Amino acid sequence: MEEIVSVLSETHAFILSGEPSGYGWLLGILVGLFYLAAAYMAWGMLQSIFKRDIWEFIRNVESVSLLSGYFAAAIIPLLAILIAYEVIARYAWNAPTSWAFEVSYMLMGISLMLGLAWCTLARKHIRVDFVYDKLAPKGKATVDLMGYVFLLLPILIWVTWALFVYFLEAYKVNETSGESAWNPIIWPFKFSFAFGFFLFTMQTVVETIKSALTLLGHDVPAPVLPKGIH
Repeated sequence: MEEIVSVLSETHAFILSGEPSGYGWLLGILVGLFYLAAAYMAWGMLQSIFKRDIWEFIRNVESVSLLSGYFAAAIIPLLAILIAYEVIARYAWNAPTSWAFEVSYMLMGISLMLGLAWCTLARKHIRVDFVYDKLAPKGKATVDLMGYVFLLLPILIWVTWALFVYFLEAYKVNETSGESAWNPIIWPFKFSFAFGFFLFTMQTVVETIKSALTLLGHDVPAPVLPKGIH
C-alpha cells in the first residue's frame, strides 16, 4: 500500500509540475481517463450496495468494456487507411512517410489493449474447450471461478500495477521510440498497456461474480453482443 501511495503521489506531482519535459497536461489527461473509468465502476459498486443488486456494478463495468471494444474496432479502419496511404505514397509517389510505421504499430497495440476487456465480456478469447464444453452450466461456472480466483485475477492485478509503473518510468525519461527518423515519444502508447489491463482485470472481476451467481442458482444471461457478432 505504501508503494501505491508513493507512486500515485509522484504521478500527481508530475501532472502539476509538468516535469520533466512539459507534458504534465498530457499525463493528466491519460491518468484522468484512468480515474474516470474507475470512478464510474465505483459508482456502480455503490449503487449495488445501496440497492442490494450486484447487477448495477456488473452493468457499469460491462458498459465500459463495451465502449472500449467500440474504440478498439474503430481504430482498425483508420489503420487500414493509414497503411493504404503509406503504400501509395511509397510506390506511386516515391515519397514514403517517416511516421506511418510508428503510428501503425501503436494503433494496432492500442486496439489490442482496448479489446481485451471486450473479448472477455464476449467470451472470445482463445481457449481449449474439448472438456469444458461438455460440462453443465454449474460445472463450467466452477471451472471459471477457480481459474479466475486462483490464477487469472492475481496475475492480472500484479501485471496491471507493473504496467502502470512501467508507463510512469517511461514518462520520467520522456522515452522515445528510437525506431525511425521521426522518433516520437512512446510513453503515451505505453499508457494503453496499463489502461487496457485495468479494464481486462475489472471485466474478469465481473466474470468471477457471474460464475459465483451461477453456482448460487441465479440466472445469468448471456452477454448482449453487437449485431453480427456470434
